[in-house]
Amino acid sequence: MGNVQIGMPVDVAEQILRELPGFVPPAPGERRNKGFAHYESELSISLDFDRSGVVRAVELFRPERDVQILFQGISVFQEPADEVIARLAGRHRFDVDDDGLNVTARDLFIGFWRRVLPLETDDDTGLYFDSVLVAAPGYG
Repeated sequence: MGNVQIGMPVDVAEQILRELPGFVPPAPGERRNKGFAHYESELSISLDFDRSGVVRAVELFRPERDVQILFQGISVFQEPADEVIARLAGRHRFDVDDDGLNVTARDLFIGFWRRVLPLETDDDTGLYFDSVLVAAPGYG
């Protein structure tokens, strides 16, 4: 995420996101929400900000290629979700909701989400997290 930080002005954060490698600017006529950036890797980043324009949270959506997102040395989108939970659970207290669709470490102000749980098939549906949200204390 470059140097994007919780508490910085959203306009400054947007400029940082635009300067990251692989940034895809909006197509002519395309409208994007303020604080949203998309990249060639299919990574998307969405900033949540308060009325005064201060970043309160950053959500990253799973890239399809070429990008690794690390949290405490764990690749949160390339390792299976259950493995991410197991590795982090040894270090932090987590709330696991909806049988593992939503996983939150309130003391870290970080949450992981996936659309569905894995099925007993050979595809990867539900095997990995779809997004991770990092937020300011008291968010949500």
